[in-house]
Amino acid sequence: MTEKRAQEFLERAGVKCEVEPEWVKEGKKPDFFCSGSGEFWCEVKTFGPTKNFENLGDAHEEMRRRAEKLSFRGQGFLWVSDKLDHRDAKIVMSLLERSLPRFEDADSPDRLLAVIPDEPCYDEFVRFSIATKEYAKVEVHSCVSATKKYGLPYNFIPDPYAQKTLLHFSDGQEQEVIARNILTLDDDFRVGIEAWQDGSEFDFVATMPTGAAKQLNNPDRIREAVAQANSQFKNAIKYKKAPCLLTIFHDAVDVPENEVITSALYGDLKYVFPRDRSHEGRLILAGNGAWNANKNRTTSAVLYIRNNAGSIVVHNCWADDPFPQGLLPCREIIALDDGTFQEMDNC
Repeated sequence: MTEKRAQEFLERAGVKCEVEPEWVKEGKKPDFFCSGSGEFWCEVKTFGPTKNFENLGDAHEEMRRRAEKLSFRGQGFLWVSDKLDHRDAKIVMSLLERSLPRFEDADSPDRLLAVIPDEPCYDEFVRFSIATKEYAKVEVHSCVSATKKYGLPYNFIPDPYAQKTLLHFSDGQEQEVIARNILTLDDDFRVGIEAWQDGSEFDFVATMPTGAAKQLNNPDRIREAVAQANSQFKNAIKYKKAPCLLTIFHDAVDVPENEVITSALYGDLKYVFPRDRSHEGRLILAGNGAWNANKNRTTSAVLYIRNNAGSIVVHNCWADDPFPQGLLPCREIIALDDGTFQEMDNC
């Protein structure tokens, strides 16, 4: 499918595409040999959503289905740790459904949280309230935690942190505690729902991961794609010498910015300085990019086509056969001799 999209993109720019040329008799071949306004080889790669984002999407859809029976008028945020467990989904939705009538009480909370902790006791439940900087009353409904510690979404930090709260257990017991003694500073829980009232039919505004922020691996994916394509290009130029263009389609919510793409290709910036003289430092390329003077020089440029951002071409300054500038109708990034990058818009 993306090969067809690439062909349409190139043909709109006046490029003719010969699909997997039969005259390349041996070895892996690129997707196209292109001619017309310019001759070059083109290989197409596709980046879909990462597994983490797929899991979040699946969780969002499952919880939306479970919420369809709610008559509550309002909205919610959903937090999920890794892949959503169906048992957790069922129980957290049950906790939410049972807690929603609290919004009709005289002492109603500003926000409701339904939470499954990291180590839940599924047959025991607890309810307690805290104050935060933003809300006077946040009411938490949770399975009892085997560790007696409860993680909450990162924006629900108690204020003051030493405030007291009363734990109401499902077996009828009550216990007054200091909030900081039972709450963790990390949003370490399995699944959680924040709910609030408004006039609309209930729906989840967004689904987010719990825990520490996870680094996106787009640079690694780009570098791997360049390495794979470069081997195909090396075989292709044995049959016809021409510049080589790697085209990457990225259809997901985690598409990278121009700076990330350029960094993946040329390397991360690193600050180096003499010992005890940090003010004498300078920025250099870390050497971990897809390209350098001795690496992947057969690949002349990368065309990056994103589903929700403009397309760009990044030129390889070390390419054995440079890709023509201005050939394609998109933004171009070119490395200059002074180590900076110049952006040109050919749209």
